[in-house]
Amino acid sequence: MKKRGPRHTYAEKLLMKQVAEEFKKKWKEKGNAREAAEELGVNLKSFYKYAEGTDLPRVEVLKAAQDKWKIKWDLIDTSALTKASVKPVSAEQLLLPLIRSIQEEDVEIIKVATTSDSSLRVMLEIRFSNEKSLPRTKNRVPTRR
Repeated sequence: MKKRGPRHTYAEKLLMKQVAEEFKKKWKEKGNAREAAEELGVNLKSFYKYAEGTDLPRVEVLKAAQDKWKIKWDLIDTSALTKASVKPVSAEQLLLPLIRSIQEEDVEIIKVATTSDSSLRVMLEIRFSNEKSLPRTKNRVPTRR
């Protein structure tokens, strides 16, 4: 009979083993798997699979276990993996200091085309260099801020 699901790498198997050990410890500490599962925000069936070492939890679950139970995972740094999931609060956060330093003379409009009645396609060339000695083109379209 063919086994379902992807094969796990050696590193994943090692991590699954550590997860199983740590989750079993918490299960015994609490005396109740349901309570441990609720702390991590996973359903009970998934928690049992993790504790048995037959399934690997998502990174968010590993991060929750690290934060709540002070577990140090041997093979991963969950803080580096979950940084990308943080959503910006405002569009202002997306502006980089590099973009803020752009001067009008650093922007050149290369091409302007209409794609439909409600949109305009503009191709820009933006120079990010701090050097002001770069040659500038004279046939630049004036821009407004």
